[in-house]
Amino acid sequence: MYFILIVSTLLATGKALFCKALGTGQYSKKETAILNFKSLLVAYACSLIFVIDKIEKLFELSMFSLVLSVFFGISVAITQIMQSKAMGSGPASLVSLIYSCGFLVPIFYGLAVWDEGVSVYQWFGILLLVIALCLIVCKGEKGGKMVAWLPFAAFAMLGSGANAIFQKTHQYSSFADELPFFLVCSLFFSSLFTGIVSLAIRKKGENAPGLSKKQRIIKKVIVPLCLGICVGLLNFLNLSLSGKLPSIILFPVYNVGSMLLSSFLSSLIYRDMPTKRQSVGFAIGIVAILIVGIF
Repeated sequence: MYFILIVSTLLATGKALFCKALGTGQYSKKETAILNFKSLLVAYACSLIFVIDKIEKLFELSMFSLVLSVFFGISVAITQIMQSKAMGSGPASLVSLIYSCGFLVPIFYGLAVWDEGVSVYQWFGILLLVIALCLIVCKGEKGGKMVAWLPFAAFAMLGSGANAIFQKTHQYSSFADELPFFLVCSLFFSSLFTGIVSLAIRKKGENAPGLSKKQRIIKKVIVPLCLGICVGLLNFLNLSLSGKLPSIILFPVYNVGSMLLSSFLSSLIYRDMPTKRQSVGFAIGIVAILIVGIF
């Protein structure tokens, strides 16, 4: 289990970095949709590996799982597009922190709909998160650059939270044993949705300017391929980790570990350093997420 946890953490880091690589190119809306379609199609193909020995059960999926997978799949696609747009124009550390705050959405949803409790420690952690986000969002040395990526990061955060709600709704149903096939169908609908979107958008631009043939191959083939592998494998490895490790180990290593690792690597590769005020907010946010996640 610990080996799977390490691999999942590395895959989550890879997903963040490849999302940034996908978002940094000056692509048209159509090209962006096509790149996301490629990555999600690869993710769907990877997911089939995990159910290949029970492939016939895909055709026995309940209507509940099938319908919910449509909504979940569309939400996954939109979330990935928003995350890549945010990563492409903002510091990976700050975008990752805001994206990780998506876990607050199912917490509040569970409080309102499923009558789940929130501890005093968690309320304190949420308060710290609010302070951290204020430090991050308030204009500092980089001024107007906040406007470019913040809306995308916010939508990615909400999408991440919505994804958790869809998955939790499925697990609270009487069809919880269909989860692997539910995930496969969801990734299929994710790729289908982005494919339809890419066809619907009219072509207005050509290839990203200033890129050589080799760079275009990397951006348009290698990056979507690697992103898709990370997304596909991550969904099923996390499924195997679910309920197997205590939260005091799972949460810091996976959530915070991948966030710190992707932030460190991105700062080396892309030189996207936050301001001093934002760095303080990032540090406070890490502590806040640990408090909410563990307690």
